[in-house]
Amino acid sequence: MKLHVSFHYLLILLLIGNIFSEKLSAEEEKPSHNWHSPSEVVKKIKKKFSEIKSYSADFKIVTQEGRNTRNMNGTCLYKKPGKIRYDFQNPAGDAIVSDGKTLWIFIKRLQAVGKQDLTLDKNTKSGAVFTSTSPEGLNRLFRKYHYKFDNTTQPRKIDPKDNTEYFVLALEQREKIGGFEQMTLYVDSNTYLIRKAEALDGRGKKTIIEFSNMDLNGDIEDGLFNYHISGNAKIVNNPLVSED
Repeated sequence: MKLHVSFHYLLILLLIGNIFSEKLSAEEEKPSHNWHSPSEVVKKIKKKFSEIKSYSADFKIVTQEGRNTRNMNGTCLYKKPGKIRYDFQNPAGDAIVSDGKTLWIFIKRLQAVGKQDLTLDKNTKSGAVFTSTSPEGLNRLFRKYHYKFDNTTQPRKIDPKDNTEYFVLALEQREKIGGFEQMTLYVDSNTYLIRKAEALDGRGKKTIIEFSNMDLNGDIEDGLFNYHISGNAKIVNNPLVSED
């Protein structure tokens, strides 16, 4: 049995994995319009994330494909190093859970659980496929993007109802390997937290994820990141990357 992992789940994993591990090209580093540069923003995002010991938040996901739109939402938890938990209220019962060594993706309507080993070693220059002890997480899946500001007005307001100013970063795959070919990240200019991401695949399907009500560095029990499989669920080993 193969487990189909939807793009919105991969976007969550991509953000969890901290996409900012690649170096920026020279032309992206020093735009002439002001003192800001993508590399400076990226450094501050990485610094901010490194200082976060834990967080809880609400998330909302919207997928758009042609005339079809799907809305999803839930709550999420993170705890260093590499522990995550995403509980979906819609679709109710779906979950993404990791203790930093094993990732579980439960899709209730299929009664199936993807069990991904995060320590597989493919003997590549980048080392292990996933890193269980750092924010890079699943970075190997989508590691090669060009980074730049989407335009010269940075930071700026993006919503009349929101007074927050955002740095808006445009990302494009260096090599078209499938998955998300383009992404846009909205970074809070005060906190340097990624509050919203938009991703576009090669077929034109758009996925948007937003975070709200973030509570940083709260006390979160380790036991919440242990996943317990129900007796009826089918287990699919390594649905994202296998040892083969």
